[in-house]
Amino acid sequence: MKKIIVTGGTGFLGKNVIKLLESNKFKVFSVSRKEGIDITNYDLFRKHVLKIRPDIMIHCAAHVGGIAYNKLHPVEVFEDNSIISMNVVKVCNEAGIPILINIMPNCTYPGNMEIYEESKWWDGEMHPSVLTYGLPRKMLWGHCFAYCQINPNFRPVHLIFPNMYGPGDHFEIIKSHALGALISKIVDAKNKGKKHVEIWGTGKPVREWLYVEDGAMAILKTIENIEKFEPNEIMNVGVTKGISIIDMAKLIKEIVGWEGEFVLQAEKPDGAMKKILSAKKMKKKLNWAPKTKLKEGIRKTVDWYQNNL
Repeated sequence: MKKIIVTGGTGFLGKNVIKLLESNKFKVFSVSRKEGIDITNYDLFRKHVLKIRPDIMIHCAAHVGGIAYNKLHPVEVFEDNSIISMNVVKVCNEAGIPILINIMPNCTYPGNMEIYEESKWWDGEMHPSVLTYGLPRKMLWGHCFAYCQINPNFRPVHLIFPNMYGPGDHFEIIKSHALGALISKIVDAKNKGKKHVEIWGTGKPVREWLYVEDGAMAILKTIENIEKFEPNEIMNVGVTKGISIIDMAKLIKEIVGWEGEFVLQAEKPDGAMKKILSAKKMKKKLNWAPKTKLKEGIRKTVDWYQNNL
């Protein structure tokens, strides 16, 4: 039975990954600050990993929030993610862990690009609104590149995810991404009889959304097909379809059954105007694609949120 460590195992993606891996007969260990293991404390993290000596590490941990959160906490976001990234790569090599599956955000792509293809990952600068988060995450790839020069047994793979959503997501207005924040605002408006809900920015940016269970399945499929990857290879996990923020808000409004109106805060930053991941490589390597339709996934997410208020 293969042993796997999941960093950020108490987080949104991590919990779903652990559930899926355990149901597929892997022995899984969670590492997170909530469980007393702070990855920014290298000695503590290293000691814990050496006790387990897993075959695979899946790196889901990050200090992350939406545009508003990154704007309020740029130094903490940059420093924490830089330290986490370096410690994860270093401990894999010190502990002799051959496989690292790193979850990489799509904001690591150039900010002026609309369709993200792996071959163009280095073709420009990241959008300034996500630089303090994206740069440390991209640095992890560089750290892996360095270790691959001296450790032929180290085989990291980087899966680039779009924004995720689903039951158990973050719904705090300041820390959540647009979909979670909108569900929170619209459900609250319906429950309190509010007639207006504010939307950050112009509502025009287009994003794709990956249902969290599909994200976990992509990781399992990568493990099952790991021999198809070159060391330090990147691969998109793309839905390939996007939706504007305002159209997504209207969809949530319909599902919730709220009858009010939206007020656009056009003075707020939008971020990149369009982010869509190419999925050609993923479909070829994994013979798989995400299954959950956006409307179905939002309905499940709204139901969970309403039942857990």
